[in-house]
Amino acid sequence: VVSTQSTGGGGGGTDPNNGKEATPDMIAAVDKVKGKKDYYTILGCSKTATDPELKKAYRKLALALHPDKNCAPGANEAFKAVGNAYAVLSNSEKRARYDKYGLEDDSPTTHRGHRGHRYTYHGDDDISPEELFNMFFGGMQPTYRRGHVHRQFYNNYTREQTTDANDANIISSLLQMSPLLLLILMSVLNSIFTEDPAWSYHRNGQYKEERATSWNSIRYYVKGDFTEKYTNQKILHLEFEIEKDYKQDLQIKCINNQRRKEQLMYQYRVTGNRRYRDYAENMDLGSCKDYTDFKLPQYLNGRP
Repeated sequence: VVSTQSTGGGGGGTDPNNGKEATPDMIAAVDKVKGKKDYYTILGCSKTATDPELKKAYRKLALALHPDKNCAPGANEAFKAVGNAYAVLSNSEKRARYDKYGLEDDSPTTHRGHRGHRYTYHGDDDISPEELFNMFFGGMQPTYRRGHVHRQFYNNYTREQTTDANDANIISSLLQMSPLLLLILMSVLNSIFTEDPAWSYHRNGQYKEERATSWNSIRYYVKGDFTEKYTNQKILHLEFEIEKDYKQDLQIKCINNQRRKEQLMYQYRVTGNRRYRDYAENMDLGSCKDYTDFKLPQYLNGRP
Protein backbone atom coordinates (compact mmCIF):
# COMPACT_ATOMS: atom_id res chain seq x y z
CA VAL A 1 0.00 0.00 0.00
CA VAL A 2 1.08 3.57 -0.46
CA SER A 3 2.24 4.40 3.05
CA THR A 4 0.59 7.28 4.86
CA GLN A 5 3.22 7.66 7.55
CA SER A 6 4.61 11.15 7.70
CA THR A 7 8.22 11.88 6.80
CA GLY A 8 7.86 15.64 6.93
CA GLY A 9 8.03 18.24 9.67
CA GLY A 10 5.51 19.12 12.32
CA GLY A 11 3.50 22.25 12.90
CA GLY A 12 4.13 25.76 11.77
CA GLY A 13 4.05 27.27 8.32
CA THR A 14 7.60 26.54 7.17
CA ASP A 15 9.43 23.52 5.84
CA PRO A 16 11.92 22.43 8.50
CA ASN A 17 14.31 21.20 5.80
CA ASN A 18 14.69 24.34 3.75
CA GLY A 19 12.89 27.07 5.70
CA LYS A 20 10.41 27.86 2.92
CA GLU A 21 7.21 29.60 3.95
CA ALA A 22 3.99 27.83 3.05
CA THR A 23 1.63 29.90 0.92
CA PRO A 24 -2.15 30.05 1.46
CA ASP A 25 -2.62 27.92 -1.69
CA MET A 26 -0.33 25.22 -0.27
CA ILE A 27 -2.23 25.16 3.03
CA ALA A 28 -5.57 25.10 1.21
CA ALA A 29 -4.45 22.13 -0.91
CA VAL A 30 -3.56 20.19 2.26
CA ASP A 31 -6.84 21.14 3.96
CA LYS A 32 -8.81 19.66 1.05
CA VAL A 33 -7.39 16.24 1.83
CA LYS A 34 -6.58 16.47 5.53
CA GLY A 35 -8.72 14.27 7.77
CA LYS A 36 -10.56 12.59 4.91
CA LYS A 37 -10.71 8.78 4.77
CA ASP A 38 -12.92 7.97 1.81
CA TYR A 39 -10.84 7.58 -1.34
CA TYR A 40 -13.42 9.25 -3.58
CA THR A 41 -13.65 12.19 -1.19
CA ILE A 42 -9.86 12.48 -1.05
CA LEU A 43 -9.70 12.78 -4.84
CA GLY A 44 -12.78 14.98 -4.94
CA CYS A 45 -14.63 12.61 -7.27
CA SER A 46 -17.98 10.86 -7.20
CA LYS A 47 -18.32 7.09 -6.99
CA THR A 48 -19.34 7.07 -10.64
CA ALA A 49 -16.18 8.86 -11.75
CA THR A 50 -14.59 7.52 -14.92
CA ASP A 51 -10.92 6.57 -15.23
CA PRO A 52 -10.05 9.82 -17.04
CA GLU A 53 -11.78 11.81 -14.29
CA LEU A 54 -9.82 9.95 -11.60
CA LYS A 55 -6.63 10.46 -13.52
CA LYS A 56 -7.29 14.19 -13.89
CA ALA A 57 -8.07 14.55 -10.19
CA TYR A 58 -4.93 12.70 -9.14
CA ARG A 59 -2.76 14.72 -11.51
CA LYS A 60 -3.98 18.01 -10.06
CA LEU A 61 -3.70 16.97 -6.40
CA ALA A 62 -0.37 15.17 -6.73
CA LEU A 63 1.26 18.19 -8.35
CA ALA A 64 -0.15 20.52 -5.70
CA LEU A 65 0.88 18.30 -2.76
CA HIS A 66 4.23 16.92 -3.89
CA PRO A 67 6.87 17.53 -1.15
CA ASP A 68 9.15 19.29 -3.64
CA LYS A 69 6.44 21.89 -4.23
CA ASN A 70 4.32 22.03 -1.11
CA CYS A 71 5.96 22.77 2.27
CA ALA A 72 2.75 23.23 4.27
CA PRO A 73 2.32 21.15 7.46
CA GLY A 74 0.69 17.83 6.63
CA ALA A 75 1.58 17.97 2.91
CA ASN A 76 3.46 14.68 3.08
CA GLU A 77 0.50 12.87 4.61
CA ALA A 78 -1.89 14.42 2.12
CA PHE A 79 0.38 13.51 -0.81
CA LYS A 80 0.52 9.89 0.35
CA ALA A 81 -3.24 9.76 0.97
CA VAL A 82 -3.90 10.96 -2.56
CA GLY A 83 -1.50 8.36 -3.95
CA ASN A 84 -3.11 5.60 -1.91
CA ALA A 85 -6.58 6.59 -3.09
CA TYR A 86 -5.63 6.70 -6.75
CA ALA A 87 -3.63 3.44 -6.57
CA VAL A 88 -6.78 1.63 -5.42
CA LEU A 89 -9.41 3.37 -7.53
CA SER A 90 -7.35 3.15 -10.73
CA ASN A 91 -7.35 -0.64 -10.43
CA SER A 92 -10.69 -2.12 -11.49
CA GLU A 93 -10.52 -5.15 -9.16
CA LYS A 94 -9.41 -3.19 -6.11
CA ARG A 95 -11.94 -0.47 -6.83
CA ALA A 96 -14.76 -3.03 -6.96
CA ARG A 97 -13.57 -4.54 -3.68
CA TYR A 98 -13.33 -1.09 -2.11
CA ASP A 99 -16.81 -0.15 -3.33
CA LYS A 100 -18.13 -3.34 -1.73
CA TYR A 101 -16.34 -3.28 1.61
CA GLY A 102 -15.17 0.32 1.95
CA LEU A 103 -12.52 1.14 4.53
CA GLU A 104 -13.77 -1.60 6.89
CA ASP A 105 -12.71 -5.02 5.59
CA ASP A 106 -14.69 -7.43 7.74
CA SER A 107 -15.41 -9.91 4.97
CA PRO A 108 -14.55 -13.57 5.58
CA THR A 109 -12.17 -13.47 2.63
CA THR A 110 -9.81 -10.95 4.19
CA HIS A 111 -6.57 -10.77 2.19
CA ARG A 112 -3.15 -11.17 3.68
CA GLY A 113 -1.60 -7.80 4.27
CA HIS A 114 -4.64 -6.07 5.79
CA ARG A 115 -3.87 -4.37 9.06
CA GLY A 116 -6.63 -3.43 11.55
CA HIS A 117 -9.62 -1.81 9.89
CA ARG A 118 -7.57 0.13 7.33
CA TYR A 119 -8.55 -0.90 3.77
CA THR A 120 -5.46 -2.01 1.93
CA TYR A 121 -4.60 -4.11 -1.06
CA HIS A 122 -1.95 -6.85 -1.11
CA GLY A 123 0.91 -5.93 1.19
CA ASP A 124 3.46 -7.65 -1.06
CA ASP A 125 2.59 -5.23 -3.85
CA ASP A 126 3.32 -1.99 -1.94
CA ILE A 127 4.77 0.96 -3.84
CA SER A 128 5.84 4.27 -2.42
CA PRO A 129 3.95 7.50 -3.21
CA GLU A 130 7.05 8.81 -4.96
CA GLU A 131 7.16 5.74 -7.22
CA LEU A 132 3.49 6.17 -7.98
CA PHE A 133 4.09 9.83 -8.82
CA ASN A 134 7.05 9.01 -11.07
CA MET A 135 5.12 6.24 -12.80
CA PHE A 136 2.27 8.64 -13.51
CA PHE A 137 4.30 11.65 -14.67
CA GLY A 138 7.61 10.20 -15.75
CA GLY A 139 6.86 6.67 -16.89
CA MET A 140 9.43 5.19 -14.47
CA GLN A 141 8.97 1.49 -13.78
CA PRO A 142 8.38 0.64 -10.11
CA THR A 143 11.26 -0.84 -8.17
CA TYR A 144 11.00 -4.44 -6.98
CA ARG A 145 10.06 -5.03 -3.37
CA ARG A 146 9.79 -8.33 -1.57
CA GLY A 147 9.86 -10.13 -4.94
CA HIS A 148 6.71 -8.41 -6.30
CA VAL A 149 5.57 -5.22 -7.93
CA HIS A 150 2.24 -3.59 -8.32
CA ARG A 151 1.91 -4.87 -11.88
CA GLN A 152 -1.77 -4.17 -12.52
CA PHE A 153 -1.48 -0.45 -11.89
CA TYR A 154 1.71 -0.18 -13.93
CA ASN A 155 0.16 -2.01 -16.88
CA ASN A 156 -2.91 0.24 -16.78
CA TYR A 157 -0.75 3.30 -16.46
CA THR A 158 1.58 2.20 -19.26
CA ARG A 159 -1.34 1.75 -21.63
CA GLU A 160 -2.66 5.21 -20.79
CA GLN A 161 0.77 6.78 -21.15
CA THR A 162 1.34 4.99 -24.48
CA THR A 163 -1.94 6.36 -25.81
CA ASP A 164 -1.10 9.86 -24.58
CA ALA A 165 2.40 9.60 -26.04
CA ASN A 166 1.07 8.43 -29.41
CA ASP A 167 -1.37 11.34 -29.53
CA ALA A 168 1.40 13.75 -28.57
CA ASN A 169 3.70 12.28 -31.23
CA ILE A 170 1.05 12.71 -33.93
CA ILE A 171 0.46 16.33 -32.95
CA SER A 172 4.21 16.97 -32.73
CA SER A 173 4.77 15.43 -36.17
CA LEU A 174 2.04 17.55 -37.71
CA LEU A 175 3.51 20.68 -36.14
CA GLN A 176 6.96 19.79 -37.41
CA MET A 177 5.62 19.12 -40.90
CA SER A 178 3.49 22.28 -41.03
CA PRO A 179 6.27 24.46 -42.57
CA LEU A 180 6.83 21.85 -45.29
CA LEU A 181 3.11 21.50 -45.95
CA LEU A 182 2.79 25.28 -46.12
CA LEU A 183 5.70 25.45 -48.56
CA ILE A 184 4.12 22.79 -50.77
CA LEU A 185 0.79 24.61 -50.68
CA MET A 186 2.44 27.90 -51.61
CA SER A 187 4.29 26.21 -54.48
CA VAL A 188 1.05 24.75 -55.83
CA LEU A 189 -0.75 28.07 -55.55
CA ASN A 190 2.21 29.83 -57.11
CA SER A 191 2.21 27.44 -60.06
CA ILE A 192 -1.51 28.02 -60.55
CA PHE A 193 -1.52 31.81 -60.42
CA THR A 194 1.95 32.60 -61.79
CA GLU A 195 2.45 33.05 -65.53
CA ASP A 196 4.99 30.94 -67.41
CA PRO A 197 8.46 32.48 -67.87
CA ALA A 198 8.83 34.64 -70.95
CA TRP A 199 11.89 32.73 -72.21
CA SER A 200 14.06 29.63 -71.83
CA TYR A 201 17.68 28.73 -72.58
CA HIS A 202 16.47 25.49 -74.18
CA ARG A 203 14.01 24.61 -76.92
CA ASN A 204 11.18 22.69 -75.26
CA GLY A 205 7.40 22.58 -75.03
CA GLN A 206 6.01 25.96 -76.04
CA TYR A 207 9.43 27.62 -76.26
CA LYS A 208 10.23 26.88 -79.91
CA GLU A 209 11.17 30.22 -81.51
CA GLU A 210 14.89 30.91 -81.33
CA ARG A 211 16.21 34.39 -80.65
CA ALA A 212 19.52 35.98 -79.62
CA THR A 213 20.26 38.92 -77.34
CA SER A 214 21.18 42.23 -78.96
CA TRP A 215 24.65 42.62 -77.34
CA ASN A 216 26.41 39.30 -76.71
CA SER A 217 24.19 37.13 -78.91
CA ILE A 218 23.09 34.79 -76.12
CA ARG A 219 20.66 32.31 -77.63
CA TYR A 220 17.25 31.90 -76.02
CA TYR A 221 13.80 30.56 -76.96
CA VAL A 222 10.33 32.10 -76.66
CA LYS A 223 6.69 31.27 -77.31
CA GLY A 224 4.93 32.01 -80.59
CA ASP A 225 3.11 35.08 -79.24
CA PHE A 226 6.29 36.64 -77.79
CA THR A 227 6.42 39.67 -80.13
CA GLU A 228 2.73 40.32 -79.60
CA LYS A 229 3.11 40.57 -75.80
CA TYR A 230 6.38 42.50 -75.64
CA THR A 231 7.28 45.84 -77.16
CA ASN A 232 10.78 46.49 -78.45
CA GLN A 233 11.71 48.34 -75.27
CA LYS A 234 10.48 45.48 -73.10
CA ILE A 235 12.39 43.01 -75.25
CA LEU A 236 15.60 44.99 -74.73
CA HIS A 237 15.01 45.03 -71.01
CA LEU A 238 14.30 41.27 -71.03
CA GLU A 239 17.46 40.56 -73.02
CA PHE A 240 19.50 42.60 -70.57
CA GLU A 241 18.15 40.37 -67.76
CA ILE A 242 19.02 37.29 -69.83
CA GLU A 243 22.62 38.47 -70.20
CA LYS A 244 22.88 39.24 -66.48
CA ASP A 245 21.61 35.76 -65.71
CA TYR A 246 24.07 34.26 -68.19
CA LYS A 247 27.01 36.07 -66.61
CA GLN A 248 25.96 34.91 -63.15
CA ASP A 249 25.99 31.32 -64.43
CA LEU A 250 29.52 31.83 -65.72
CA GLN A 251 30.58 33.18 -62.33
CA ILE A 252 29.10 30.18 -60.49
CA LYS A 253 30.85 27.74 -62.84
CA CYS A 254 34.13 29.59 -62.35
CA ILE A 255 33.86 29.50 -58.56
CA ASN A 256 32.98 25.80 -58.54
CA ASN A 257 35.91 24.93 -60.80
CA GLN A 258 38.32 26.95 -58.66
CA ARG A 259 37.15 25.21 -55.49
CA ARG A 260 37.50 21.82 -57.16
CA LYS A 261 41.06 22.66 -58.18
CA GLU A 262 41.91 23.78 -54.63
CA GLN A 263 40.51 20.53 -53.23
CA LEU A 264 42.61 18.44 -55.61
CA MET A 265 45.77 20.35 -54.69
CA TYR A 266 44.99 19.87 -51.00
CA GLN A 267 44.61 16.13 -51.55
CA TYR A 268 47.98 16.14 -53.32
CA ARG A 269 49.68 17.93 -50.40
CA VAL A 270 48.13 15.55 -47.86
CA THR A 271 48.66 12.24 -49.69
CA GLY A 272 51.55 13.04 -52.00
CA ASN A 273 49.62 11.38 -54.84
CA ARG A 274 50.64 13.16 -58.04
CA ARG A 275 47.43 12.17 -59.78
CA TYR A 276 45.61 14.84 -57.76
CA ARG A 277 48.12 17.45 -58.85
CA ASP A 278 47.89 16.40 -62.50
CA TYR A 279 44.09 16.59 -62.41
CA ALA A 280 44.24 20.04 -60.86
CA GLU A 281 46.78 21.39 -63.34
CA ASN A 282 44.82 20.09 -66.33
CA MET A 283 41.45 21.42 -65.21
CA ASP A 284 39.64 23.60 -67.70
CA LEU A 285 39.02 27.02 -66.15
CA GLY A 286 37.63 28.47 -69.35
CA SER A 287 34.47 29.58 -67.53
CA CYS A 288 36.58 31.99 -65.46
CA LYS A 289 38.00 33.60 -68.61
CA ASP A 290 34.53 33.72 -70.17
CA TYR A 291 33.21 35.40 -67.03
CA THR A 292 36.00 38.00 -67.07
CA ASP A 293 35.61 38.73 -70.77
CA PHE A 294 31.81 38.90 -70.71
CA LYS A 295 30.70 42.56 -70.74
CA LEU A 296 27.20 43.68 -69.92
CA PRO A 297 25.72 46.68 -71.76
CA GLN A 298 25.76 49.97 -69.89
CA TYR A 299 22.53 51.38 -68.53
CA LEU A 300 21.41 54.74 -69.83
CA ASN A 301 18.86 56.52 -67.65
CA GLY A 302 18.04 53.30 -65.89
CA ARG A 303 17.59 51.32 -69.14
CA PRO A 304 19.98 49.42 -71.42
